[in-house]
Amino acid sequence: MKIAHVTLYPPKNQKHVSGSGVTSYSKNLISPMGESNDEQIVVTNILEQPETYEEGNISVHRIFHRNPTFLLAVHKELKRINPDVVHIQQELALFGGIATAYLLQWLVFLWRQKTTITLHGVIDPTRVDKTFVKENNSRLPVWLVQLAFRIIYTPLMKWSHHVIVHEEHFKDIAMKSYGIDGQKISVVPHGVEELSTINQQEARLALNIPKTAKVALFMGYATGYKGIDLLIEGFAEYAQSEPDAYLIIGAGKHPKLHDDETYLKEYARLREKARHLIPTGQYRWEGFIKEQEITVYYSASDVSVYPYTTAMSSSGPMSFAIGYEKPFLVSTAFESIFSSYPQLLFDRRTTDFAKRLKYFFAHQNEYDEISYKLKRQRTWRRVAELTLHTYRQNGNQEGSYETEESTTTG
Repeated sequence: MKIAHVTLYPPKNQKHVSGSGVTSYSKNLISPMGESNDEQIVVTNILEQPETYEEGNISVHRIFHRNPTFLLAVHKELKRINPDVVHIQQELALFGGIATAYLLQWLVFLWRQKTTITLHGVIDPTRVDKTFVKENNSRLPVWLVQLAFRIIYTPLMKWSHHVIVHEEHFKDIAMKSYGIDGQKISVVPHGVEELSTINQQEARLALNIPKTAKVALFMGYATGYKGIDLLIEGFAEYAQSEPDAYLIIGAGKHPKLHDDETYLKEYARLREKARHLIPTGQYRWEGFIKEQEITVYYSASDVSVYPYTTAMSSSGPMSFAIGYEKPFLVSTAFESIFSSYPQLLFDRRTTDFAKRLKYFFAHQNEYDEISYKLKRQRTWRRVAELTLHTYRQNGNQEGSYETEESTTTG
């Protein structure tokens, strides 16, 4: 079976790079697939110039720019390759901007008999309100944002041969809010890496963090739905009664918004808010945490926190926590995903977040096994096997590709 993956992909011999978490996701997913008897071809974005090279048993074809021209470039390359399966990774603006988010459906339509699409998040349009729009740095009216999600997501799911989502929660949204047949949707979890921490005291020494600190870590791009206001306010309340409390804010500027004046003002507001509310010496604002530093930060921390207002997609930073087998806490936005572990959850209120932090540090033994169990369920090797099984089980058939021209003239 010849499988073409249409996605972003990191530079040769790299994995975690700034931009989109889908980049490292694709590398982690496809690498173990390369050990199978199936031919793996990655159709991906140009970094400097078009090129084709081999990376182990995987052929990487860098052929498109992240702008509306990607559609024709990818279609042309897929016709040349003639794969049995076209696996497309989808995240809003993954291939450029809003225009490319819309155009992607036409690539799916052209390859509809062969396409499996992974939706890294499924937005429920019925839950979109003024707060959601503001948190996602939009000035559009609510009704137009709701309509935009329907225009983007509905054709992607209806025209794909098969759809993959990462949680049952997203499958439920696809079925109830978009009317998609559940038979064509598979739930394949976001994979986690086999990671190992270093000695905690050595990591804290490297980062100049007190040995006895109770360290919470937030890591991820600074966007509205990540709940950074709640992070700051809740931690500040906890720190008032706990002098050893220490927060690392690894909130990097979003690469798609680094020139947006409104976004930069909001980013500056959050930094000033942290400075004003959290006692001096009990936090540090690190911004974007580079790949080579990730292990040190997770090793130095006791717990990572995800105070999201909306579970728009699976969290890449949370997958790191699971991969390192480190405890984590999440807002009730993730309640449908982690309902089996109520001790992870806190309401999206300042006082409840502070109370959950206090409870965690008094009962850490309750959290020791959770990430271990989740990691065994979500290793990348298992996720790759489940994905390959999805291709075969759902009958992506060789030779079934039809262009629009052949459909109308045949």
